Parts: sequence; C-alpha cells; structure tokens
Amino acid sequence: MSEKGGLGSYLREIRERQGLTLEEIAAETKINCRFLRAIEEEAWEELPAEVYLIGYLRAYAEAVGLDPGEVLVRYREVRSRDEVPVLEEPPETSSPRPSSRAMAWGIILIIAMAILVYLLLVR
Repeated sequence: MSEKGGLGSYLREIRERQGLTLEEIAAETKINCRFLRAIEEEAWEELPAEVYLIGYLRAYAEAVGLDPGEVLVRYREVRSRDEVPVLEEPPETSSPRPSSRAMAWGIILIIAMAILVYLLLVR
C-alpha cells in the first residue's frame, strides 16, 4: 500500500498509473461512480451495506489487475482499526445445497410415485 495514504489512495494510485478514469472503471464494473469515489476517499459511511462494499472492492481490484483477496485483507485491516464489525466471507462448502426448484421437483416426483403405487395396488 502507498506510504502516503490508505487503501483508497492505493487503489486510486493504481488506477491512475494505468491511465484509467473512474468512469471507465464504472463502465467495466457496473458500479456507480459515486461509490467508486467513496471507496477511493475511504468514505465508508457513504457506501451501501458491507456485503455490497465487499463485492465492489473485488470488482474494483479485478478491473485494475489487483488480487481481490489481497485488497479485501487490506480493507479488513483498515476497518478493524476503525473498530467496525466486518462481515466475514462465508466458508466454502464441499456440497452445495440443492436449489428450491430442484427440491420442488423432487417432492413432485415423490408424490407422483406415491399416487402411481396407490393406483397399482388398488386394482
């Protein structure tokens, strides 16, 4: 990180070195310039909920060629100094939960099989 500033200054410095404008980053990431400016100014109170901010930081980092994980680690360090609770990323699970659509189809299939068995036994 830059000696003269924090995370926001560092991100701005990297962006400017690459000759990119906030508008170009906004177009690539689909993040409003107002939020990108707030990140560079470390005006955390002007940004939406933490979960969105984490996504914004990831997208910004990728847009300027930085490792998103490293940027998030630096962000957490900055915020821990501010003594603000920071959301942790959810742990990766080895087996994802089935979607509600898949569960619905499974229930429909079980009901259909039960009706079929009932009809076959009644005859």
